[in-house]
Amino acid sequence: MEQESIYRNIAIIGLGASGGLLSVLLAKNPYCNITAFDEKLPFTSLLPTGGGRCNLTYDEDDITKFAKNYPRGEKFLLSVFSRFSQKETRKLFEDLGIKTYVQKDKRVFPVCDSSKKVVEILRKHLEVPNFKHIKENVLKIEKKENKFQVTTKNSNNLYDCVILASGGNKESFELAKGLGHKIITPAPSLCALDIEEKYLYKLSGLTLKNVEAKVNKHNCFGDILFAHKFITGPCIFKISALCAYENLPFEIKLKLTEYSKEEIEETIKNNQKKSIKNVFSIFAPESFIQEILSHNNIDGAKQIAQIKKQEKEILINSLLNLKLHAKARIKDSEIVTAGGVDLNEINPKTMESKLVKGLYIIGEMLNIDGFTGGFNLQNCWSGAYLCSKDFN
Repeated sequence: MEQESIYRNIAIIGLGASGGLLSVLLAKNPYCNITAFDEKLPFTSLLPTGGGRCNLTYDEDDITKFAKNYPRGEKFLLSVFSRFSQKETRKLFEDLGIKTYVQKDKRVFPVCDSSKKVVEILRKHLEVPNFKHIKENVLKIEKKENKFQVTTKNSNNLYDCVILASGGNKESFELAKGLGHKIITPAPSLCALDIEEKYLYKLSGLTLKNVEAKVNKHNCFGDILFAHKFITGPCIFKISALCAYENLPFEIKLKLTEYSKEEIEETIKNNQKKSIKNVFSIFAPESFIQEILSHNNIDGAKQIAQIKKQEKEILINSLLNLKLHAKARIKDSEIVTAGGVDLNEINPKTMESKLVKGLYIIGEMLNIDGFTGGFNLQNCWSGAYLCSKDFN
């Protein structure tokens, strides 16, 4: 029996990770005529990922464990990842000409170790007759009976289907709202933080490795980097994601060393003739110890035997229970946005809207955000793939 409609005219709004991959997949279907709208070139947003190496995903086969890396969207993604997980993603990229490998920390990178090369390969797949890129932003989308009218500054055309994939920004959310969707209030996630303890900014450039952090009920682990006017790094990104909707200021408690209080006390006892600074530098970078000494007016050149009880407690607490107070999220520093289109209004099997037939929403426009390590890209890849299968 013949198909009712052989050719479909499809509008894809956004050519980042999700919209770009969807374009690649649909472009292989000769019955799909694709028009993509984005002021930027396809996959431009991939270029800075993974420090320019393109951290494609994370190597974890247990989808339950994988989904726990998303402060928002975990339950929804369990359904999504059961249909298309990181293993299928790596196979898909290999089929597209991008081989991958796994680092010791389980992050997955392309063998070429180059975001630029990955983008070049993916863009090649879009050099086909049934794909057209219009370098304009979409201003409005309206449902006209069984069609969608997509309006830009210079065009006004009808399409059979529309896929919203333009990221977590105000303009994208307005398009979704205009089509009847509820937007969970956006908030910055994976962002740098400004702290009240300004004296620590003198440590700009210093990275504290393998820090344990506690914020209310949340526990995090990772590196912290001090910058000139903020703190950042994987541990801080995780904290900012978990606390995206918490009121400021909030307290962060840090454990900077794997040593226990008893082990630190024993080391002090066994090094009585060494300087205070040298003994405590066993447990943390010397520059950090020096700053703590200076801030508390402790003479680090004194022998450890001369340390006062109060001084010792200050230094030990700085190692085991350093308290920072986050007072602001650094504007425009966020890597992703928490909030977005309400997941209750999206079918996780196909990414189609439950409210508007023929409308699909994927990627960071949804109320989904993950930690660093390839998780946010995996959300984009999986959503794009499931959406593409609905057009087969």
